[in-house]
This record gives sequence, structure tokens and C-alpha cells, in this order.
Amino acid sequence: MSRKMIVLAAICLVLILSAAITLRSRSHEPERLPDDPQIAGEKLIAGYKQWTRVNPQPAFVSAQAAQLCAMAALQAAGPHGPDKFITVYVNEIGRHAMMEEKTPHFPKGSVIVKEKLPISKSTTPELLTVMVKREAGYNPESGDWEYMVFDGAGKTVQERGKLENCQSCHLMDKDTDYVSRKYLPFDVAAKLK
Repeated sequence: MSRKMIVLAAICLVLILSAAITLRSRSHEPERLPDDPQIAGEKLIAGYKQWTRVNPQPAFVSAQAAQLCAMAALQAAGPHGPDKFITVYVNEIGRHAMMEEKTPHFPKGSVIVKEKLPISKSTTPELLTVMVKREAGYNPESGDWEYMVFDGAGKTVQERGKLENCQSCHLMDKDTDYVSRKYLPFDVAAKLK
């Protein structure tokens, strides 16, 4: 009987250790980007204002560019003037490519958030446009970026996917991994390597 107890205790110990190793290895996996639009609204860009703020001052965007950038979402945002301003944020995964690489290649998981502001002194965005770098093959025509448009609070997804309005503009920036960086401050742009 004692031999059976020892074998049973050894089996239990092996099972417990195996479960602990599995749980520990899962905790070190990179966080998977959520696919559900509402989870994306709540988790994907949650806390983005604590990310790297790319441009210290809101950058001017012409009326033409503002209209091309997510037309349906701009209409939903309300009756604001045609010219817009943007403030851009990038998560830690994409920070190096955005702020230090002359010819960047953004890694999978990079997230860029653009706040669309009706005037330069606005503290509340009227909407957010977001770029998320997905796995290779997701959107090869546009560097595997997924485009999203959120309400200004970042809670409701208005559009999402391989958005034609977004792609048509970003195709001009193929050499910088489809990311326009015209809003980079001069001192940052001058140090890109």
C-alpha cells in the first residue's frame, strides 16, 4: 500500500509541476492583438495617452487630407471646420521605428493612434484613427496594416479593416512602411538613422 501511495504522490507532483510550467510559459507569451472591434476599442488603445507622444504640438492637416482620412467617420464626428489638426501617439513596440529609423520597418504589434482635433487647442479629439501592424500576409498591399476609426473616446469602432480611404493615402509612404511622418518634430527627423 505504501508503494502505491508513493507512486500516486509522484504522479500528483508531476501533474502539479506540469500545470505550473504551462501557466508560467503562457504568462510570457506576447499579448495577442484582439480581433473583436469592441475589445479593440477598450483594450487595444487603452491608455494610449501614456505612450510616446510623437508630435508635441498638434500638426495641421489640410481639408483635402482630412476628407480622405476616413470620410464616413469625419461625417459622423459632427459639423466642424474642414481643416483639422492631429496629435500622434505610438506604443512601445513601434516607438523605435517611429522615432529613430530613417527607413522604418514597424514590427508586428505596433500601434499608432492619431487624434483628430477640430482646432489646435482642442483637448478632446473628435475621433481617433488607428494603424495596427498585423502578421505578414494580412494586408500585403499596405504593409500588413489594419486601419481603424474610433469615436473620440476610443470606445466605439466606426470602421475597421483594409480601409480604402486609409490605404489610398498611405500608399504614398511605402518607403517608410506606409507611415507618413510629416508631423515629426524637426529635431527628431534630423536624428533618424
